Amino acid sequence: MSIRLIASDMDGTLLNPQARISAANIEAIRKLEQTGTEFLICTGREYHDAKGFMEAAGITCGYICLSGATVHDKDGRAQTKIPLTPGNAADVERIFNSYSINMDILTSHGRYTTYSREQKAKSVRSFLSRRTSSPLELEQVIEQYLETVTFIESMEKLPEHATVFKVCGNDILPDTVMDMKKTFSHHPELAAASSFPTNIELTNANAQKGIALKAYADLRGISLNDVMTLGDSDNDSSMFTPEFGWTVAMANAMPCIRDVAKYHTKSNEEDGVAWAIEQFIFGQEPKKHN
Repeated sequence: MSIRLIASDMDGTLLNPQARISAANIEAIRKLEQTGTEFLICTGREYHDAKGFMEAAGITCGYICLSGATVHDKDGRAQTKIPLTPGNAADVERIFNSYSINMDILTSHGRYTTYSREQKAKSVRSFLSRRTSSPLELEQVIEQYLETVTFIESMEKLPEHATVFKVCGNDILPDTVMDMKKTFSHHPELAAASSFPTNIELTNANAQKGIALKAYADLRGISLNDVMTLGDSDNDSSMFTPEFGWTVAMANAMPCIRDVAKYHTKSNEEDGVAWAIEQFIFGQEPKKHN
């Protein structure tokens, strides 16, 4: 059993706590060119957002984005798009409203939110406070982010031809997140997951990272036994099923990932992606986690 494809999450995995790709991770990914092993991004982020990080690092790769709703090859060609149906989107909005939770809505026409500008600024400030080097830089990043978002009152205000791929709620009490997931479990056509305990993300049930990864590998004639997955959170769970030969949990992973992973690596603060590549591809195989 060899490794022909490495599929890596971004936040909490490839990106360090400052939302950067470390030099060690970049070097390890570039070394894969020597072996013919393909590197693939599997992220909840939008394509252009994810691609910006990788291009800045000088890395060309394929992308599974929006938790599996869109797939792009290394040349940027869109291969798959799996949106929410209008009925699904209406169900999501109704349930969010029943919990008085605002929505971030990722669409074919960009980002929309039902949060107020002040609420969104506060949320982004909290999320990024550890990731920027100065208060001035933080405020600049917040303003740049806010310019990419359109503020609306409800999904009825979306452009007529906008396709909804993903809906997120953030800054939610963890108990409320768990309760919302129970509610959404009665809608099998929807997939509910979390990147961290205070957030919830909804996609089409067929738009999950693991499902998209299986299709991606099949298209390239790669056995799932020869696929390594790297992740840390609930929305990576579909990549940590037994069919994948090398499931590797970050040291900072949620219990739902740590407990099912076949192998472990170091945290995203300790260049865990690089450590896994060096050990599994170029070095001695670490002891399997039981």
